Amino acid sequence: MPDFLIYIIAFFILAGVIAFLTFFLNKNRRYEVEYNKAIEAYQEQKFEDAVNFFNKAISINPEKPDAFYNLGLVYMDLQKNDMSEKNFLKAVELGPDDPDSYYNLGLLYLNMEKYPEALKQFKKVLTLLPNDPESLYLSGCLLREQGLYSEAIENLGKAVRIFPENVDYNLALAIAYDKKADEDRNPKDIEKAVEFYKNTIKLDENNEEANYLLAIYSAKQGLWEECVNYCKKVLEINDKSVDAYNQMGLAMYCNSDYDTAISMYKKAIEINPDEPESYNNYAFVLEKQGNFEEAVKMFRKYISLLQERISDKNLKSRINELSDRQDPIIVKINTIEDHIRQLEENIKIKNEND
Repeated sequence: MPDFLIYIIAFFILAGVIAFLTFFLNKNRRYEVEYNKAIEAYQEQKFEDAVNFFNKAISINPEKPDAFYNLGLVYMDLQKNDMSEKNFLKAVELGPDDPDSYYNLGLLYLNMEKYPEALKQFKKVLTLLPNDPESLYLSGCLLREQGLYSEAIENLGKAVRIFPENVDYNLALAIAYDKKADEDRNPKDIEKAVEFYKNTIKLDENNEEANYLLAIYSAKQGLWEECVNYCKKVLEINDKSVDAYNQMGLAMYCNSDYDTAISMYKKAIEINPDEPESYNNYAFVLEKQGNFEEAVKMFRKYISLLQERISDKNLKSRINELSDRQDPIIVKINTIEDHIRQLEENIKIKNEND
């Protein structure tokens, strides 16, 4: 082959390579320009502008996951869950080794109350980053709510070992042990629950939930003075805590201090007149004092509030899913109605004797 033909062929090959590199580099440059505009708009919370710029970047290069991932974040802030999910899934498809995409997709599913899907994403994060504390924590909480207490404790325990001074991790682990103890009645689980509740309070003495749950634990053990002290602490933190007033009322009732118990239940009702358990507790104290007429009134109010809950659409759906199991709220209503009939019989007998 003549030399000039070789030169011509080499020239065209070189020109083609140069043209390709120029196009490729220009494409990347144009992508980066739009992508950076989008990031700047997102940081300034100009979400609609960010959406437009990210979409321009995607139209220039639809094979890069970054724009899809950040677009998912923007749509999450805009509470456009379907669009957020779509873009996170595309980011995962293009960048399957990026834990951030799985993590934020998991957060999105949490917001959407799609808990099994959320757990699946956090588990994917942990396959890539086994020591990611937030994924351990969130997956642990989800496992706990599914009743998978041993697996939850494993994940939450690991999160606590990584960050022993994290209040949320300690509290979540305590609750997991507490729920496991309710199920298997293992004293060691109870000890662990108390240990991590107390750890939580050491880290944050004003943690309302940990103090309240320690009050519950103390009541279960019949440690009424401790129960009252924890309730008082809760009320120092939040003087509107209906739960604390109710629990303190129970402690006083069990100590035969009925007048103080009644004052606690009245306070709970004053704060939230729509909480059924306050009326139920109040009624039992009135009954103990022999005030059957007022007790019946409180029991009836309790039943009416429970019936309002049953009328809720979501609750109706839940009841329909229970198949052969009777809903616990209906069981409570039936039990209290039987009790009211007994009280009314007592009232009748009392009136006849008078």
